[in-house]
Amino acid sequence: MLDELISQSLRDFQLDCLSFCEHHYPTIHNRGMKESHLGKALARRIMHSYDKLDIETTCRSVEESNTTKQLVFLIDTPEHQIYIVAHRLISANLACRKAIVNDMKWTLDHLEGSNDKERRIIVIADHWIDRSVASKSVPSWWLGHQPIHQADFAAQGVKLVDAEHSLAGDIEVVCEIAGGRHRIYHPLHRQRDGLPLYKYLLLTATYPL
Repeated sequence: MLDELISQSLRDFQLDCLSFCEHHYPTIHNRGMKESHLGKALARRIMHSYDKLDIETTCRSVEESNTTKQLVFLIDTPEHQIYIVAHRLISANLACRKAIVNDMKWTLDHLEGSNDKERRIIVIADHWIDRSVASKSVPSWWLGHQPIHQADFAAQGVKLVDAEHSLAGDIEVVCEIAGGRHRIYHPLHRQRDGLPLYKYLLLTATYPL
């Protein structure tokens, strides 16, 4: 039930992102969303999913991370706990990639409450692909392989490259957890033909705890 609720919430979250981007363009163009907005917006969407099931939820921020000074959000229900770690992946360089993993590690080290609840941690980020090799390797790094619609990226002028490492591999080494579900969404669509704008990535990774 928990994984299904999260999956549906992430699909619905694309519409939230589309609405936000349309109202804040071109501010968001080539910059992405602020971490606080990403985290809060996803938390609201998940809480709305629970509300439709008449399940009471609370949401609050956990202590600031000691790596990026950003907020981690905790959604609490009678049976579940969901931690949300949000990042604005402005750059695809090694330091930014390490920051995501380190912040996840910090969150795992500061889990709250008893462990009798079913828990998940969600990492969410967005990224505009630029001309750098590092940026073009983000999909491969995030998924652990190239996306199945790699040809669609190429048709829009984005030639993806393979990453030397994977986010899942980095998380397994540093955080000592595995079994996550890594996904890429494309909430923006081109006006002239309605096709997804592959240059803009909404990245999520969900792990059971």
